[in-house]
Amino acid sequence: MKKTPRYFLTDQFDLGMLPSLTADITLTEISLEDVCQIIEEAERDKELGLHGGWVDAVKNKEAVSLVPNGAILLVARPVETDQSSIIKWVQVEVVA
Repeated sequence: MKKTPRYFLTDQFDLGMLPSLTADITLTEISLEDVCQIIEEAERDKELGLHGGWVDAVKNKEAVSLVPNGAILLVARPVETDQSSIIKWVQVEVVA
């Protein structure tokens, strides 16, 4: 049985992804190391049949739909600094 992915790796997030604005959104800044660890754990959980692991949603943004207690977004956003552009990561979770 194919299970729904627990995590969507993406470069985009907007409130239009929410079917209802009555839910609470949790935004947490995380590191690249955290993202790698989450993906590794998601792969192990998928092997155990706990959920569908993770999906690279950058190429298929239509696949991303946030619902309360559903999939969690791992969002990569480029941030310009005085010296260069860096990638910041945010974990987005919708809770009921």
